[in-house]
Amino acid sequence: MAGAVRYAVELSSIYWMGRIGVSAIAVVSSLSYFLSLLRMLAGFTSAGTSAVIGRLLGEGRRGDAIQIGQRVTAWAPALGVVVAGIALPCVGLVLRAAGVAVDVRHSAALYLAVLLLGIPFAYGLLAINATLVGLGHARSSFVVNVISLVVAFAMTPVLVLGLRMGLPGAAIAQVSGDACAFVYGVYRLRTLVGRAAWLPLRRRLSRLRSLMPVLKVGTPLTLDAVFHGTIGFALIAYLARYGNDYVAAQGTEERLTQILNLPSEGLAPATATLVGFYVGRGDRAAARRTIGIALALMAAFALGGALLLMIAPRPIIAFLCDDPGYVGAGVRFLGIAAIALIFLGTRDLMDSSFGGLGNTIPPLIVGIAITVARFPLAVLLSRRFGFGGMGVAWAINGTLIAQAIVLTIWLFLRFDRYAARVAEEDARASLEEAAS
Repeated sequence: MAGAVRYAVELSSIYWMGRIGVSAIAVVSSLSYFLSLLRMLAGFTSAGTSAVIGRLLGEGRRGDAIQIGQRVTAWAPALGVVVAGIALPCVGLVLRAAGVAVDVRHSAALYLAVLLLGIPFAYGLLAINATLVGLGHARSSFVVNVISLVVAFAMTPVLVLGLRMGLPGAAIAQVSGDACAFVYGVYRLRTLVGRAAWLPLRRRLSRLRSLMPVLKVGTPLTLDAVFHGTIGFALIAYLARYGNDYVAAQGTEERLTQILNLPSEGLAPATATLVGFYVGRGDRAAARRTIGIALALMAAFALGGALLLMIAPRPIIAFLCDDPGYVGAGVRFLGIAAIALIFLGTRDLMDSSFGGLGNTIPPLIVGIAITVARFPLAVLLSRRFGFGGMGVAWAINGTLIAQAIVLTIWLFLRFDRYAARVAEEDARASLEEAAS
């Protein structure tokens, strides 16, 4: 849900940037890949949180689950501060690498700098959502994200057009939304946990070793995501040679598909939590059934989204910006994305299901292997086969389809073995704890 809201906020920014021109949309689109890459590092503290909390609840260890959630939500913003501190000196290099036009580079630098300063709030927001979902308070997670969306959506036109702040105004609106949502999320989590169980900040930042189960699940997923994001940034930099229209269209297509993939954004952490819970109880059949139900629900929503992209791509793109070149490229990008939409949700659910089983090595292996092929495939399609800028779109979506299929086959062929291994490890850990 947090990811879907972020893309919704960025899509609203694209709409208001469209009032300025296609070059502004291209800046938002190209830099979003670099920012997404940095946000993926938050997975160290959030990707495995809901699965680990779900398993602890399944084992009847609610107190430990609550403490894990509190520590994760304290460490995540701290990690964000470190990442922002490293990235800020590299703003100029990033702009050049992304192919940002010289005439908008100053405003683009301010836009990027503001969003980098807001990374601690973005990291904290992801951790809050993972913790709330893991503890079974999905409604609270939804409210947190709605606050982020409403604040950013309301502030963007005021700052961008009303105060004529342009790109930096859009960044300030997004950071403000994340900050307000994070503050409310911490308050809501404290209310749900109760004053007696709430740890002081020093204790929440202590015992980093207790987060090892979260790191065990989250690290492979994060490495996969970071590698995926790095290739994505390289692809958008390569796409820049075909013009702003293609860069803007690619960024718009990604946000639209992520919004249409919103059910999977919610189903994925819920699936990880329930799979972890049932495996913790030793109920493999219920865990497998949970994955099947999640896939069916996702497919139903994805088919509706795919039909929308196929039937009405031109009005959707033209609503954001009516520039002819942008509309033409956008229509073609959405046509390709419609084919791959259902596989996008499938990949997300498979990643989460492996996380619920406590084994995220397969998604890491498959993700890296397939993503490695993405860039050379894009170059081959665009140059050798004459697809031009559309070769990038076919490479991204084609490899996404392959990744989803391989992960699904791998999960269901090895499901019982992974579930049995998790049960044995939990039983062994319980015996060791009782003996000590």
